[in-house]
Amino acid sequence: MPRRTNRRPSSPKKRKQYNEQDMARAIKAVREKTMGYLKAARSFNVPRTTLFRLSRDGTVTPESAAVTKLGRKCILGSKLEKELVEYILAMESKFYGLTSQDMAHGLSVGSKK
Repeated sequence: MPRRTNRRPSSPKKRKQYNEQDMARAIKAVREKTMGYLKAARSFNVPRTTLFRLSRDGTVTPESAAVTKLGRKCILGSKLEKELVEYILAMESKFYGLTSQDMAHGLSVGSKK
């Protein structure tokens, strides 16, 4: 007999709902050892685990650590990504668009068949 699961509709995840200035002040307080992680997280209203992760790297200033981007790092550089977009759009305008099968076969930019 199959089990019933009560699935709830997927809600958007709460991501980065803290103020960047508050995070920078919290990182500075932790690095100067005026507060611990838990006290700084509570007093500046920032996530404790994020504060812990961002304050560990001492080579970065607190202001630049607070504005770090979420998600994975970009593999392609911005220049190569722009070239790839231009190539795909040029091929699309010539009615030779790329498909998922082309990508599966490893078609690279500038290669000829």
